Parts: sequence; structure tokens; C-alpha cells
Amino acid sequence: QIFIALARAPAGVTPTNAPFSRSTMEGDMERKRAVGPEVDEASEKRRRVDVGGSEGVDLHHCPPSKVLHVRAVPDYTTQFDLMSALQQFGKVAYVTLMPRVRQALVEMETLDAAGRVVEHNKNQSIYVKGRPTFFNYSKSQAIKRFNETGVSGGVDDYPNRILLFTIFNPLYPITTDVIHKICSPHGQVIRIVIFHKNGVQAMVEFSTVEEAVKVREQLDGADIYAGCCTVKIEFSKSHALNVRANTEETFDINLVEADARGSPCLFC
Repeated sequence: QIFIALARAPAGVTPTNAPFSRSTMEGDMERKRAVGPEVDEASEKRRRVDVGGSEGVDLHHCPPSKVLHVRAVPDYTTQFDLMSALQQFGKVAYVTLMPRVRQALVEMETLDAAGRVVEHNKNQSIYVKGRPTFFNYSKSQAIKRFNETGVSGGVDDYPNRILLFTIFNPLYPITTDVIHKICSPHGQVIRIVIFHKNGVQAMVEFSTVEEAVKVREQLDGADIYAGCCTVKIEFSKSHALNVRANTEETFDINLVEADARGSPCLFC
């Protein structure tokens, strides 16, 4: 069930849509009608080789894994599109998109959930953005996570009072005010740091581990605004956040009263 944290978009703000060209799309459709899908040599090679692997690995006979290799991913597909298509089979833990080759890796939370996807796709199509997409087990057993510096290992399965928020399909601005509003009903927010290294992400520190766990349980997979700004929440490996000033992208509850500009508390 999708939880709508904020029902109305910010006043005077319109969504920023992805670039779209009808002529480009029509030209792509003409090319596909002339050549046919998945028939060129490069596509056939991608069918045989998993991402990051070596040639000769048959993806159709990989051993069971929580990670699924996805082919024929439609253009402009978002992580939320894949999450929505697979939610009937179980919870999605992580998504990595590879738009240049029209592929993706999807990690389900359980092996059983991944198995349900593969078995279903053997007999019935799974549609993403209205087009059939193909799912097989990946030879990988887990998708590498990345922190704000782009280095793998930024998230952990062990509960921590600092959470990593990843915002999918961010059509509206994400500020510390927005993050604070959706989190504060479930726990006391101590610090927030928003960054844009890998899309829109935020590190949010709570007063206790229990509060962070509650926030993750309540908000993971929710929409901040109706139909967009979907939140994926993971436990961070970081143990502390350093904030020097309260801005639209950084917040520290201890700096509110000491703000040199004398601006009022945004969250009182």
C-alpha cells in the first residue's frame, strides 16, 4: 500500500519531466520494426552474458538468486516502474538501471519472491510501462550498494539510527523541510544531509535506533507526493552526520537556536 505523505505539490512548483521527443521515439519504433527486437549481435551477446560477467554464461540456467536480470527494459523506465511491476510478488530490496543497454538488475528481499517472478514470467508476461519485460536469475547473489561518494558498502542490513533515503522519480524539489515533515510523525529527526551524487538521496539521523526502524517500516516504498518521489529507505553504515548550517539541504536540530541569521525554527 502506497502511503501518501504529502497530498499536495508545493505551490508554484511544476514537475520537471524527463526530456521527450516524439520524433526520436517514432524513429526508434521504425528501427525496431525494420530490425526486430533482440536480433542484432550485440543484443544476442547481452542475452548470454550477465552484466559484469564473462561471455559464455547462459542467463536462462543460472542458479536461483535474489537478484534478477531484466531485459527489454522500456526507455525512460524508473526504479519505481520496476518496483510497481513486481510488488505483487514480494518486496523489492534494490534496483540498478542500465538504460543504455535497456537492462536492469533487481534484488528481491527474499529468494522465494525472486522465484515467484521467474516462475510467473515463464508462462506469462510481466509488463513494465505497458511493454513485456523478461526476468531471469542473475549470476550475482547481491547488488552492490553505493554511498554518497560512489563507493560500494554505504548501506547495511543491521539497524542503525541513520537512514539512507533514495528518492525515485523526484518530480518536485526535495528539501530538509520535506524530509523532516514525513519523518517527524515517526521519530525525532536530529540531522539531515541531502546530496545528489547518485540521483537524489538523503542521510537522516534519528535520536534512537528504534525510531529509525519505525521510520523505515512506515515510509519505505511510500510516495512523498502522489505518484512520484518514491522513497527507498536503507540502514546506513555511517555513525554520525556533520552539519555546519541549516539550509535547504542540511539540518541540525542543535543549530536551530544558534542560527546566525536569526531565522525562525522551520519545524517548531
